[in-house]
Amino acid sequence: MSRARYIAAVVATVAVCLTACTAASDNVDPTPPVLVPESVPPTTTETPDSAGLSGLARIPWDGGSAFYGKFSKADAAGWDEPTFFPIGVWYASANDPQMKFDKAHGINFYVQTNPDVDYKVFEENGMFSLMKVKNAPDGWWLLPGNYVDDEVDGRFDWDAGVLHMNQTIAEMKSSEEGRFTYANWTPSLITYDAPMEITERYWDTVDVSSTSNYYYASACRDWRLRTPGGYNPTTTATCQTSSAYAKAMQVMQEVNLARGVHSPIWMLPTVLSPEGERDLADQMTPDRVKAQVWAMLIHEARGIVWFTQAPGGGADNPCMSGDALADVRISNRACARDQVQAMAEVNAQVKALAPVLNTQSYIWDFGSGLDTMLKTYKGAAYIFAMTDDARTGHRTFTLPSGVMGRTVEVLNENRTLTVVDGKFVDDFPQESSHHVYKVAL
Repeated sequence: MSRARYIAAVVATVAVCLTACTAASDNVDPTPPVLVPESVPPTTTETPDSAGLSGLARIPWDGGSAFYGKFSKADAAGWDEPTFFPIGVWYASANDPQMKFDKAHGINFYVQTNPDVDYKVFEENGMFSLMKVKNAPDGWWLLPGNYVDDEVDGRFDWDAGVLHMNQTIAEMKSSEEGRFTYANWTPSLITYDAPMEITERYWDTVDVSSTSNYYYASACRDWRLRTPGGYNPTTTATCQTSSAYAKAMQVMQEVNLARGVHSPIWMLPTVLSPEGERDLADQMTPDRVKAQVWAMLIHEARGIVWFTQAPGGGADNPCMSGDALADVRISNRACARDQVQAMAEVNAQVKALAPVLNTQSYIWDFGSGLDTMLKTYKGAAYIFAMTDDARTGHRTFTLPSGVMGRTVEVLNENRTLTVVDGKFVDDFPQESSHHVYKVAL
């Protein structure tokens, strides 16, 4: 099932449910909780840029960058601006030369860092943090949100983990008000290992969630992804491909639908293989570094948190690392150099496309064998595309009738394609192949 068909089916199901539930709940206060996003696409005011596609449905919407406008500290830090897209790193030394290197490679915030780093280093480099560091004042403007904890669901029994999250958040100082909360979960929360009601309870504890899925860099396992479409990236053809990340994102969107709350989903791409090349795990390549990100974005990832460590694998991990970015800055380490460069390139492309990525997508099926996302911005349609289920070859795109352009610009590739009878064709020679198209409306 293509992404467009999947979303359309889910939205239709939700609409039916909402109608039935409304009729059966006359005695229930229909007013939604304050600051909770709606569970169906809100009414969108059409602009000249998108009027041609006004007949198309939109995806359920978390608000894009505007989501952060609900939090006074994040709003003041500019996270609600359409030009801002969160691109972080999980852990870093965060000393001055490293921070300059990270920023030059597209990083704009840190999830965790050494708490003894003086806050002035962040001030001098204009970098955000999700944890308070040494000497930082209570109202520190570079702290737009709070990282709460990591993989709690893997360290506690289910009920105890939820209790731990709620207690941790409750213990935060009142000065932390006005900031969003963020937590990362294990992959178990999007598999049959955890019932949906358990996953919902964990996700309900924070404003932003992510899961750590390292499919490219992990041995093939029975991930048993939970989804109505029956997706399961465990075959040898798909378990170590970009499509596995796409399917994981699709399941996380299903969690939002089940909760009735569309909050942002972040994802953790890797620069290196955390486990080296043991147990059939593969090392990352520049193509893979980029492809994992595009697969996440096509399925509406709202933030990127790079995992730059490779701590395991022993002798089977010739590129063991505590921070690939630091290794490349300090010693220009050969085994990580190309991957870090690829990370910088995809970060730059994401940053350039932030105003587009922060808009609400349309639901449209471009054709068989495609995994796509459709957005509009300033008089143009933007089509983000990969293949479905890691397949390769030529694909035919059928444009919606509101897209009138006859020339397709392939961004970042210095080439164009021609639209004939409302269609164009392009090639995806590898499972990691990805393209972004721009067509006039």
